[in-house]
Amino acid sequence: MSLSSTQPSLNVEAIVEETERRGDAIEIRSNRSKKRSVVWNHFEDVGDLKVVCKHCGSTLSKLKGSGTSHLRRHIFNTCERITNDERARMLATPGDDWFDPSTFKFDPVLTRGLHTLLFIDAEIPFSAIESRFWEPAMRSMRPEYRAVGHQTVREDCVAVFKAGCDLALAELEELDSRVSFTSDIWTSSASLGYLCLTAHWIDKGFNLQKRIIAFKKIPYPHTGQAIANLVGKIWTDWKLDGKIFAITLDNSSANDNAVKYLEIKLSNRMPFGASHMHMRCSAHILNLIVQEGMKIIPSALKNIRELMRHIASSGSRLQVLNTILSEMNLSPKKGLTLDCPTRWNSTYVMIKEALALKEALMRYLDASSMNGPTVEEWKDAEDMAGFLEPFLDATKTFSNVRRPSSHTYIKEIWAIRRLLLDEDSQKSPILRKLALKMQLKFDKYWKDPNVILTMATFFDPRYKFIFLAFCFKKAYGDGYEARLEHIRGLVNEFYEIYESSTRADRVSNVGSPQVGKKVCGKQKLDEEFAQFKSENVDFNSTMSELEKYMQEKLVDTDEENFDILQFWKKNSGLYPTLAEMARDFLAVQASSVASESAFSAAGRLTDHLRTSMSSETIEALVCAKDWFGPNDEVFDLNKYLPLIKRS
Repeated sequence: MSLSSTQPSLNVEAIVEETERRGDAIEIRSNRSKKRSVVWNHFEDVGDLKVVCKHCGSTLSKLKGSGTSHLRRHIFNTCERITNDERARMLATPGDDWFDPSTFKFDPVLTRGLHTLLFIDAEIPFSAIESRFWEPAMRSMRPEYRAVGHQTVREDCVAVFKAGCDLALAELEELDSRVSFTSDIWTSSASLGYLCLTAHWIDKGFNLQKRIIAFKKIPYPHTGQAIANLVGKIWTDWKLDGKIFAITLDNSSANDNAVKYLEIKLSNRMPFGASHMHMRCSAHILNLIVQEGMKIIPSALKNIRELMRHIASSGSRLQVLNTILSEMNLSPKKGLTLDCPTRWNSTYVMIKEALALKEALMRYLDASSMNGPTVEEWKDAEDMAGFLEPFLDATKTFSNVRRPSSHTYIKEIWAIRRLLLDEDSQKSPILRKLALKMQLKFDKYWKDPNVILTMATFFDPRYKFIFLAFCFKKAYGDGYEARLEHIRGLVNEFYEIYESSTRADRVSNVGSPQVGKKVCGKQKLDEEFAQFKSENVDFNSTMSELEKYMQEKLVDTDEENFDILQFWKKNSGLYPTLAEMARDFLAVQASSVASESAFSAAGRLTDHLRTSMSSETIEALVCAKDWFGPNDEVFDLNKYLPLIKRS
């Protein structure tokens, strides 16, 4: 009997039409210009009016006004990677009934749970629920509603956090790959230090996952020993000691010392040792390199910064500038971009805006009888802005936490190296000086690139070792072969460790029934054939997976949106050991931005109105909000039901 015959038939067309007729009640978005349908959770926008199915990789059109019916039909009917069981679960979403006016029944537990999620996500002060207008506003929609006190709201938020911890812990315990981390330290307005630790891994479906697993107060002084003790305790609490692959930190001496302590602790728990676990934050290194170059034109930066701050600090001055812009038929400004001098990219954005407003700003200076940047300083700023644009692109690549970045590390830093050495791009004396200072800082950190991130390039089927040979030869000349052989040797060493582990898992799983899952004879046959096929790609060949992968032609694509995880998902049967390695190497983060991004939320949570909030509550709110996912994600009630039910 075929597998499909054992499943109930699904009337996809009727379901699609009924969902559209009802207006997709479950698909709630506050911003109507954003994608509202839950079907978008199954597709990735790749530009050019195209979307790609996250399950099978099929490309479909995305024409404005064409609706999502064709996307629904693909997910609920034609996608070969989705089983009937999975389709049944997707179609039987309880949220449809809860939000359908014709079947709605008030559920105070659900309402209270959703209010808790709202308080966490919108960072609403707990005291808001005790406003004299809160309960009347809620009861105007549902008379049965009764509000709780602010202390109960706090307890509910902590309960959601604890429920999320239980779910995340269970997920990580079942994880069959290793986990990489990012970490950073933040100081609150009350001068209290907090350490943020974020876990990154690639799941069985080859999806990159991210969770802030801790946001804990760290005792002062923030020494390497203190950092190592706290990070080590968090790893132990989360039962991750045996699954650690790498950790990305900024370039402070305390972090360097912390890694030394952690390497000693983990040396016997990692099959390939702990000596390669430390990644230096590439975004932080880029900041140091560019800041060094900006020292060449301090007067230009200072005068542009002072001019922008002078105008932005007064509504009347901004109005004068807007009057000038109106006379020039340009759009008025609601405000001007001001920089944080320690963040080069914010300075870059400020300079770009000043250059775009250059003529209006010069008219403003003339009308106000003020001194400002000279003609030469404007020219220096213009030259520098054009030169630094590739650095901004690299920073964005390293800072993207939704897509793997480790395999792009060599390409990004070698592009910067080429720019710094390219005399054709240094058209003025000021740029030549700037490039020279930046090259010295570049060599300090990247003359010898990080080994693990260099190895990650090998798992990009567009590059493999060939791209490394190309880059090394340009950088090191005739001596490049020794460096390349060193990387080849490390890849081989890691492969042998992974291969022996994979082989042991296969042996232990032979004849093991799947507990709690009914598997028919045909499905068992398919699974056994997939394993046989992965072990016997070329029946007469004695080559290893590694050798076969290296002999395969490079993937010929220039697509910026090339999905490397989809490649390894599709080829995991062909290269099971390499796919396992790819999951670990591609989960490594090139920067620590994932942890730094939590500091903005923490800063808002600990403002002058909420300075008495305990560190435990702060951790609960920061972590729980991160677990909700990005703000542009379509709301799906079923994603949050486990948190509400458990809490």
